[in-house]
Amino acid sequence: MNICNKYRIIGIFLAFISIQGNAQHVVSFCGEPVPMDQQFIQDKLINTIRKQVNVVNFPALRRRAFAYFPLVERYLAAYGLHRDLKYLPIVESGFLTEEESAVGAKGIWQIMPATARSYGLVIDETRDERENFDKATRLACTLIKDNYNMLIRFVGRTNWPLTIAAYNFGIGNIVKAVKAQGYNYFTMKLNPETALYVYKIIAVKELFEYPELYNSKFGYNIFNPKSGPKNMPGSKDLKVVNDPDVLQEIEKEVAKNANKKETVVREEYVMAHVLGRIRNFQDGDIVDVVLDEDLQTARKGLSYKGYKFGVQGWIIDDRVFFKLGYDHDVTLLDTNKEKGILLTDLLSNKRIDVLLKNLVYEK
Repeated sequence: MNICNKYRIIGIFLAFISIQGNAQHVVSFCGEPVPMDQQFIQDKLINTIRKQVNVVNFPALRRRAFAYFPLVERYLAAYGLHRDLKYLPIVESGFLTEEESAVGAKGIWQIMPATARSYGLVIDETRDERENFDKATRLACTLIKDNYNMLIRFVGRTNWPLTIAAYNFGIGNIVKAVKAQGYNYFTMKLNPETALYVYKIIAVKELFEYPELYNSKFGYNIFNPKSGPKNMPGSKDLKVVNDPDVLQEIEKEVAKNANKKETVVREEYVMAHVLGRIRNFQDGDIVDVVLDEDLQTARKGLSYKGYKFGVQGWIIDDRVFFKLGYDHDVTLLDTNKEKGILLTDLLSNKRIDVLLKNLVYEK
């Protein structure tokens, strides 16, 4: 695929992350809401992130990431850090252990030589402990915690976006920027790389956690190595997404919802079932979901027991994830509360019992 077209595809995808996140749900990072109600932050997401995001092979990246995620999450939990930080190595290295940057950063956490040595790692002619998963991950966790605490010490307060910006830019530079510009990472003027850094992590988190929502924007499964945009370059998908009238309608939806400030107060589960026995199910196919209980949502009101609606499904590994039409507010889970259902169940069963996780908001 032409590199320019790759940048366009990934950029368009991230623009939709920005737009969809603002219009429909509370985008968060490390448990802290991203201030998507501010138009200039939306503009920065749309106009800046899509121009500079790294080109990646999503199927290969996902395989590497899901091999490392359980390990990384154990370290994050041991150090008292939020699980969202597991996405940081994706932006840093794509979980490539021997990755080395032009300035000498190395390993999945892209640690600089001076930083490594200051935290006790050995770098010499025979070994480089930045390639040691255990030692490098412990260093990264310690560095993140140190950045968090140093912001409190030097400027009196902290938050996770600033803490992670310091991982990229250095704590000294971020302290200076905070003293000059305040505490809101999303509105600060920083160097181009650091200004994009947290946005990239948030974008990756959205894609990995809600692939069914974004695949439909492309018309193909971005995590399926056998899928891809059709008729590149200038495919129908790209033309539709770049159409000024389409983007104007999206922007109107963004503006309509921009001042909605809501907080999730609880999760509730509604029983439903999927009508199975779908022969030769493929990415993007429609299946029927039937409510076994009433479903009350903040955005679409009340749907009664027995209501049947068609939903689009996407195959992720051995499971099928469904776009229900409620954005992030309602998610289809199996009866073990795991997202999606097994593909084998969809192909073989007549009826598959599921749960719909419904987020209840408070204005």
